[in-house]
Amino acid sequence: MRERLLTGAAIIVLTVMLGLTLLPLGLMLYTSLKPAGTLTKQVSQVVIADFELGELNAIGGPMGVQATGASTVTKVFVPPQPEPRRNRVLALTYAREDGEARWWTRLAQDARKFEALEFLVRGEVGGESFTVDLVDPRGRRTSLPIQQYLRGGVRPTWMRVRIPMEHFSLALLTPGRTERTAEDLAFSFDGGAGTVYLDDVRLIFRQWTLSNYYDVMVSGPFGRYFFNSLVIALVITGANLLLSSMVGYAFARREFPGKRTMFLLILGSIMIPPQVMMVPIFILMKHLNWLNTYWALIVPSLTLPFNIFMMRQYITKLPLAIEDAARIDGASDLQIFFKVILPLSKPALAVVGINTFMGAWNTFLYPFLLTKTAEMRTLPVGLALYKSLQGVDWVHLMAGSSITAIPVIILFLCFQRYIIAGLTSGSTVG
Repeated sequence: MRERLLTGAAIIVLTVMLGLTLLPLGLMLYTSLKPAGTLTKQVSQVVIADFELGELNAIGGPMGVQATGASTVTKVFVPPQPEPRRNRVLALTYAREDGEARWWTRLAQDARKFEALEFLVRGEVGGESFTVDLVDPRGRRTSLPIQQYLRGGVRPTWMRVRIPMEHFSLALLTPGRTERTAEDLAFSFDGGAGTVYLDDVRLIFRQWTLSNYYDVMVSGPFGRYFFNSLVIALVITGANLLLSSMVGYAFARREFPGKRTMFLLILGSIMIPPQVMMVPIFILMKHLNWLNTYWALIVPSLTLPFNIFMMRQYITKLPLAIEDAARIDGASDLQIFFKVILPLSKPALAVVGINTFMGAWNTFLYPFLLTKTAEMRTLPVGLALYKSLQGVDWVHLMAGSSITAIPVIILFLCFQRYIIAGLTSGSTVG
């Protein structure tokens, strides 16, 4: 009974610890999938124009009218000046002949993030007609007739019109790119003359979107940051797996002058904070002309003292009889190392590999100090600069952070059984 209680308590504690560990990652992914807002604030819409701000719409963009040929269109605010407790609307009086007559306002939004366009509209006498246009930066447009949503045209009473974004042919906007930028929203009037009143023009966000990840990848050299981090992390991890295991094997199985002193120096170097080495490494890289190069980001971390210590401790526990049997069969020292020691050291190698990869992937200090151009920056540095340049744009910042975390998660899932075996090797080897 007591053992079952202890086992149950241990399971509960481990479950709580796992939940607390995964909670920040879950919150980060949750925020990155929002079209806008923060972790605790869900932004459901963007009010394009409620006409209380005069010549500017609610997101700071201009609005205006455009007429060509003999066509005319004028806009008048009703009432002319904002008044307390009275709604202000826009009256558009048009006469469409041989040219174009339209009202437009600036959006500069990615149309993929929105579920629908909504607005209030009424006519002076009823029957007025227009098309709703989304226009990209180069003037390409996708249009929908209002009759598709209001049979017979605009009515003389206020009606709320909701147009799902998938009804627009968004592929016509910015062809060749995934992002569908709607630079302008326009209402283009059909033939005849009349007056249309507009109010409360807004875009309704989708509940979830993956577009934040695309935005991050195309905003500046983020793809280059990812490539740099991947190359640096893979090279450092591979070098540590090979060199640390070779040095650890030498300390575990070979006798040479100064062995004890050298091992004590390695142990002592583990206790030195990396910040202490910051200035000496910078000066050394400067004298070698390696600043802003891969050499400066890779060479100082090719062999880490903790990895040497861990491999030495693990190899020490491996039975000597296996090596002796291989040596009797005629295997050389290199063959014993590569064909006997390394296969038996998979759990320790997995722990060394994932710890080294995580450290190289997430390191910020040295890449920040040793690089000065965007072409050589890594993901952590890029994320820090992205935040400072774009402001606190949480959804995009969390999308970038998620991209940074994904490779480490995949690596852990692939090698988790080896990692667990390495952490419990003290009770299973020997």
